[in-house]
Parts: sequence; structure tokens; C-alpha cells
Amino acid sequence: MDEFEFEDFEFPEEEEIEGEDSEKLKEIYKLAIKLLKLLEDLKSVELKESASLMLIRELIGEDKVLLGLASKMLQDISLGYDKENYVS
Repeated sequence: MDEFEFEDFEFPEEEEIEGEDSEKLKEIYKLAIKLLKLLEDLKSVELKESASLMLIRELIGEDKVLLGLASKMLQDISLGYDKENYVS
């Protein structure tokens, strides 16, 4: 498996996204689609799995409510109830 050296990685400057929530949601969706395509293009299954788990951890962070929602969603998906609405 290829090893990724985080020490060699340079984090890009954070750019501020201006505008309404709808504009920010459009940007989030666009970036999410790009991330998913990049994940699909990874040849190593191990890298794909670890990158996916890393993204989930970064998204959830310390938010206990989001952790609960994500756990419920994953449980529903594994049981075949993946058509639930998780938005309040």
C-alpha cells in the first residue's frame, strides 16, 4: 500500500465563501462531488477506505448530535432503510 506522508503535505490557505447559506450549500455540494470522484479514482482499496473514514471523522468532529444522526443513518442503511429523511 502506498504511504501518504502528511509531513510533506502543504495545506492550502482557507478561502472565505461569501454569500447566503444557499450559495454556501452549492459550494459544499460541488466540493463533496469532487471529493467523491477523487475517492472513486483511488486504486488502493485501503487508501480509499482510510480516506473515507478520515472524512467522516473530520465532518463529525466533536458534535454529539451529528454523531448520533450519522450512527442512525448508517444503521438504517445497513438494515435497508436508506430512504429515511434525516433533516429536521
